[in-house]
Formats: sequence, structure tokens, C-alpha cells
Amino acid sequence: MMSLMLRLLSIILISSLYANAATTEQKLINFINKAVNTGRGYKFKKATIIHEEVLPSDKKWKAYFLKLDLQIPSKNKSISVKDIIFSDGSLISKDFIDLNTGKSIKGSFSFPATSEMYDKAHLLLGNKNAKNRLIIFSDPQCPFCMEYVPELLEWVKKHSKNFALYYYHFPLSIHPASKTLVKAELATQKLGIMSDADLTLKIYTELFDFKDNSEASVLKEFNRIFKTNLTKKDINTKDILERLNGDIRVANNLMIRGTPTLYVNDKKDPSRSLYKKLAKEGK
Repeated sequence: MMSLMLRLLSIILISSLYANAATTEQKLINFINKAVNTGRGYKFKKATIIHEEVLPSDKKWKAYFLKLDLQIPSKNKSISVKDIIFSDGSLISKDFIDLNTGKSIKGSFSFPATSEMYDKAHLLLGNKNAKNRLIIFSDPQCPFCMEYVPELLEWVKKHSKNFALYYYHFPLSIHPASKTLVKAELATQKLGIMSDADLTLKIYTELFDFKDNSEASVLKEFNRIFKTNLTKKDINTKDILERLNGDIRVANNLMIRGTPTLYVNDKKDPSRSLYKKLAKEGK
């Protein structure tokens, strides 16, 4: 995806955003339309700003969430890629680095959640009509998730009247056993041997001892702990693969890069603690 926007992403700071344009948004669109070239294998169609947020550290600058529509002639199909850029109306930047932390500012932004993400299939705990909605993207083999998710689940159980928790699987490539573990979890959900929330909690709190990361080894260990007899065929059914790939696709569309990632009422919460503040304030 980076190569599709080579000219745009190679620019760190650029001035004169077409001063004759009426608004910053239009300046950006004008600039992007000229900066993104048609490349080998695709044709650039248009750019759209679908969301914007003010930078907390500097109110003059905004993060602009872009959708770039492309046409793939060889496959006769259209695709969209997403990116985030920053502008104060005169300058444009692809990122900033926080001097205090050395971390990318861009990495703290993700696209907002959409209404279709709050569906029955992903509701793990709480009241679907609750005034506060949480979404967690998590990897069961992520050390940070293993510490954070159980605490979150227990908290939502205690505040289930005003909070709903929606869970999305996002196994990371750095944890090669995770995909098989997730597929085994989804297959076990179909057996109905325990609630989805209890199953999820157990997966995060059990100490798995995989001999290696192969599907056979991970599945054998899962069966031992959960007293199941799942086979490779059981965990690779069409519905399970569609659910897993669908969750990963949602995370990628939101530009989520790591786990655990928490959304509170449609917006990414980098602190992963806003829900506690809302409960304390009675919201």
C-alpha cells in the first residue's frame, strides 16, 4: 500500500497548499490529486477526506483521515486504501514525532468505529443498548493483552448495565500460534460448553505450553486444556475463516497496528482507561 502513494508519503513537510482553494480540505484534496500518480497495475481515481481530528498538542493542526480509491484494470475491480496526513492549512506532514516519547504521533490515531461494528456476533459482554460501547481488538498471545483483557472483562461484568463490550480478534504475525488459537476458540464457541465471555477469559488466563507453532501442536494443547477433541477440519470451516478474516479486515481498515487497541464510543482510546473515567462521572 505504501508504494501506491509513493510521492505523497515521501513528502515530510510541504508548503503552499494551493492558496487559492476555499478550504483546507479542498487544498488537501487538490494536492493529493496531483501528488498521487497512476502507477503500474493501478489507476488513481479520487481522494476523499472521511474524518478529521484536532491534534491535542497543537490545536492549529488536524489529522485528516483519507480514503484513496484505485482501479485495478487487470482484475477489473476497484479497491480503497486509507492513510492519515496532518495539516494546519498551510503546511502538510505525513507524521510527527513526540520529542518526549520518541514515538510517532500518527501511530496514536485510528479511523473511528462505524455503526455496523456493533453487531450481535461481536457483543461479548454487557447490554447491547448501553449508553457506552467499547470495542477491543486483541491477540490472545500478546503479553499486554493477557494482562489487560481479563481485567477489562471483569470490569465490564460489574458495569454491564451502562457498558457493552464488543470483541474483535486481531492475531499478530509476531505471535504465530495466535491464529490457530483463535480458530479453536471460535470452534469451541459453536459447541456451547461455556459462555463466550468465560471462554475468552480462560484463553487469556491459561498458560499454554506449545511444543511449536504448528497448527497441530497448538490444537493439541488447546484440546488438552479445554477437554475438547477439535480437529484441523473443525477449526478451518468456512464460517470460522470468514469470521477471523473479517475481524482482521476491520482492524486493517481502521489502521490498527497493535494490540490491545480499545475504542470507547467510536473513538480509539490510547490510554485504554477512559471507560473508568466515564463510569466514575456517571456517564
